[in-house]
Amino acid sequence: MVKVASFLPSATEIVFALGAGDWLVGVTDKCNYPPEAKSKPVVVTWTLKTDGLSSAEIDEVVSKFLSMGESLYRVDEEAIKANKPEIILAQSICDVCAASNPEVDVALKVVPEAKVIWLNPSTVDDVLNDIVKVADALGLKERGEKLAANLRQRLDAVRGKTQRVERRPRVWVAEWIDPPYCCGHWVPQMVEIAGGVEGLGKIGKSSRRIRWDEVSEWQPEVIVLAPCGLSVEQTLRDAEALKRMPNWDDLPAVKNGRVYAIDGDYFTCPSLRLVDGVEILAHLLHPNLFPEPSPYLFAKV
Repeated sequence: MVKVASFLPSATEIVFALGAGDWLVGVTDKCNYPPEAKSKPVVVTWTLKTDGLSSAEIDEVVSKFLSMGESLYRVDEEAIKANKPEIILAQSICDVCAASNPEVDVALKVVPEAKVIWLNPSTVDDVLNDIVKVADALGLKERGEKLAANLRQRLDAVRGKTQRVERRPRVWVAEWIDPPYCCGHWVPQMVEIAGGVEGLGKIGKSSRRIRWDEVSEWQPEVIVLAPCGLSVEQTLRDAEALKRMPNWDDLPAVKNGRVYAIDGDYFTCPSLRLVDGVEILAHLLHPNLFPEPSPYLFAKV
């Protein structure tokens, strides 16, 4: 058994999927999947109070905090010292989404002998490879390879159907609502596999704040609201801001009732549930080809 501290929710999900949940001696306060993760010692916490805030208010608070050079996360050094992790799973893609380099540096001052495994995927393939990387670090490589192979089979099953579709709808996957952001990294590839065209986000590139006229010009036929870290319920509330945007009612997706709110973790959390996200998206884009997923995972706006 190796003592593991996970500094990001996706890594926590991977460790549990590998059957090594008992090896976790530290997680973040944002690690809530699987539910058992919430019983683990919390060694990293989000420093801001954002519960109940709209996406616009969260953006304002986070931007102000970052402009002051403050960290959004705090490492509990005493908890790290007490639990003595041998491996730390971390990322350096986004300082907002999860703890990153500064927090890892703090932890390494307490446990300098700990090995850091960096998970910085840009594509769906990278995410699957990271599963094997974590498994290898834990001495469970064969288990990780089988898990990744199973996920690839599911993706191939979706791809096998969408490769034959006559038409791919234009899609906008919003990683934030107010202000609006396009998707990035692996999410445009998810859209591609699911049989759509994401013209605002680019595979392997970061998500970015976009102008509303970019959305208007793209004329999306399907809009998927999957804000990072937000539930379906909060996304539905925040979607009211979009209805006030110029020409909202003229967008094809709005006219045809194809605007959806989805749990953002199925898109922005780079772990096993991305494959679920692809299967959900495939149904939304091509409902005649793919079965409807669990209704609690998405809702019409």
